[in-house]
Amino acid sequence: MRFICIDDGVPPETPNLLRSACQVRDVPFQSVDPRTFEFREESRLGSGDILFRPAVSVLAQRVEQFLYGPGTATFYADPDDVYFATTNPVLLHERVGLPLPRNFPCHTKDRTVLRSYVERLGGLPVVVKVMGGSRGIGVMTATTLPALFSLVDYLFNLGVTPYLMAYVGDAVHWRVVVVGDRAVAAYRNTTDEDDFRTYAGSSLADYFAEVRPDLAALSVRAVQGIRRETGGVDLLEHPSGRLYLLEANFPCYFPQAQLVAGIDIAGMMVDHLIAKSRVLNAG
Repeated sequence: MRFICIDDGVPPETPNLLRSACQVRDVPFQSVDPRTFEFREESRLGSGDILFRPAVSVLAQRVEQFLYGPGTATFYADPDDVYFATTNPVLLHERVGLPLPRNFPCHTKDRTVLRSYVERLGGLPVVVKVMGGSRGIGVMTATTLPALFSLVDYLFNLGVTPYLMAYVGDAVHWRVVVVGDRAVAAYRNTTDEDDFRTYAGSSLADYFAEVRPDLAALSVRAVQGIRRETGGVDLLEHPSGRLYLLEANFPCYFPQAQLVAGIDIAGMMVDHLIAKSRVLNAG
């Protein structure tokens, strides 16, 4: 059994925590850099091996797909899922009945259509979200129609088609980490001065190893909805108590709760894959 980690320059704490977890469990840890990887048949993995890709680049995904072999344990729910990724997780989560803020994919600059979207989203402000970013990058608000029109024009000029989403005011932003069928950690993200976006902090009071049942249930369903066995889920909690799913991320930056609150997420991830490997290769 080997733990193969595909690392193209991810934050160093990610592979370091996974390496330490593997050392405690006497599992050899090997880092693979997709930027220097040679696609050789003898590199392919097989029964008993464990494969995880914290890197998000297209090259990293291609290396992961090349390395994967029968009997290799991954965080994909089905073996073939390593080869597939949804291009529309928002619609996927809606179709499985999860609560999201009202939203529309913005595929037009037509002013009449944009005005209609704003009205159907409950009025201004609206959130303009470019998918694929992290730590708030690509999430913007438009507080006036002229601001919305100019922002959409600019994004279209860059070849980017954003989502328009209803703005949920005065909400608490939760990040929940899921491993297997359990939510293993949760923490509140807070806003910086003069910013509507939220960021993880360093106050222990914001971190929880015992996740509230409602947060846990929605987060597990969100990760299962994208056919993964781990992920970082972003939720908004309205003052009324209503929960909204923003997104479920795989891979995700999991070290935050471990570094601040000491919740051994890396250990739980390695344990999950060890157990899965044993089931896959039993007999």
